[in-house]
Amino acid sequence: MTQLDVTEPVGRPASEVTGLPGLRTFRSARFRTAMALVLLVIGTSLMSMMLVTQASDEDGQFGIDFNAYYLAAERYSSGDPIYTAELLSGPIHAQGVDRYKYPPPFAQVLRPLAVLAPGEAALVWLIIQALAVLAALWLGTGIGGARASPERALWCGVAAVFFLPVFDTLWKGNISGILALSSVMVALGGAAAGIGAAAGALLKSVPGTLVFPALAMDSRARVTVLVTLGIGAAVSFVLAPAAWLDYPTVVRNLLSGTADFASNLAPATVAAGLGLPDLAIDLIRIAMLALVIASVIGSVLLARTRGGLPAAALLAVIAMLLLPSSLWYHYLVILLPFAAIAWPRATGLQRGLLFGSAAIIVVSLVWLPLALLGGVMMATVSLLVIRPRSATAAAPDPELAL
Repeated sequence: MTQLDVTEPVGRPASEVTGLPGLRTFRSARFRTAMALVLLVIGTSLMSMMLVTQASDEDGQFGIDFNAYYLAAERYSSGDPIYTAELLSGPIHAQGVDRYKYPPPFAQVLRPLAVLAPGEAALVWLIIQALAVLAALWLGTGIGGARASPERALWCGVAAVFFLPVFDTLWKGNISGILALSSVMVALGGAAAGIGAAAGALLKSVPGTLVFPALAMDSRARVTVLVTLGIGAAVSFVLAPAAWLDYPTVVRNLLSGTADFASNLAPATVAAGLGLPDLAIDLIRIAMLALVIASVIGSVLLARTRGGLPAAALLAVIAMLLLPSSLWYHYLVILLPFAAIAWPRATGLQRGLLFGSAAIIVVSLVWLPLALLGGVMMATVSLLVIRPRSATAAAPDPELAL
């Protein structure tokens, strides 16, 4: 497993913070484990009740994104075209019902779910997504240096159930949980990085940014990503050649459609919603494109640097989130495993900032642009913590408590 190379943290270490009055109880592993268990039970209960409420409400949009995946898989299973006539006839808006805009392999791998009733398939998909998020957090904390323990597993669960983008992913049935797992797999290096990068690119084209650092890593990652992409795309094309011929048209129509929705967190769209002048919005778009290019280049350079794989993967994720014209709330779940990587090595101040960024994202429902601020804050602090520095490395704090 990849280990991070960092210098002694600047600022008060987390272990000193727990020595402050009122926080000393966090030194007890039993207390932390018991507290994590209580929070997990409360959080799981609340999330379950909200999901049940949404599922029972016809207008609750439960599984709205998964429904598009399910219908595409059902069409593929029946031998019908994966992409509807609407998607091939003209511009595609970023939001809408039954708009499968992903590469053909995603619908193909979901074919086994097409034999189930829609409700049953949505439940299975929800479980898969939840397990993917938990696995991503477990891998993230492990990459950061936390030791395997029941306490670590419990805190991973707590982070998942209280971080609202996770709920948004499970509620709408989006693929963000799978992408979070594939992204953090890139931080592992080796064959895992190749599989994670290839899977992300085959299921949804924008995660192709993960392929660049994977190609720049060791030979195992490079060979694995090329072989997985080649075999996956070839098999998919043989099984559905018409879908692959249609897909470029879908991409072109998607690029010509609009993403100007109030729930879009893309910086340019947020700026437009705040009433900024057109010139400022255009400059923001240019700046974001420059940041995407810089992030991809940085991810390649860091992938060749000792201890740089986690930061390389995070830069590729930043490029993934900023490249399209739409950035939805549930996409922020992809940042959470990288905060998990940073947490064991963060100072007390850095942990406070990571926790604060997550809190801002959660409370942003009162004013959605706050979610963009929280996401930028989480990505920035995580990158500062996990970036490679010198050969003189400080040992990570193996505990996950404050």
